[in-house]
Amino acid sequence: MNEPIKAGDMCEVIDGLKGKESPNLGLVVKVVACVGEHSKFGRIWRCDAEFAARGQPGKDVPGGVADFAQSWLKKLPPPGADAPAKRREVAA
Repeated sequence: MNEPIKAGDMCEVIDGLKGKESPNLGLVVKVVACVGEHSKFGRIWRCDAEFAARGQPGKDVPGGVADFAQSWLKKLPPPGADAPAKRREVAA
């Protein structure tokens, strides 16, 4: 998928602060909104991530929500995008 990430997209978490030891690897999240740019990590997305590991002390991040750098997210295709186009058979 070459489209940029945007609000409403479903993504898989593929990296994190602890690299390949991140507790959120493999988590599927729904992108809610861009919350800004980080000097090291770039664009940061707030995601609906009910089962994400917590640990953002001092941040105003409600439960069930977590922030992820864009490079930590892999956009997933929308539901049904992988299904082959159905052909309509016309009886002669």
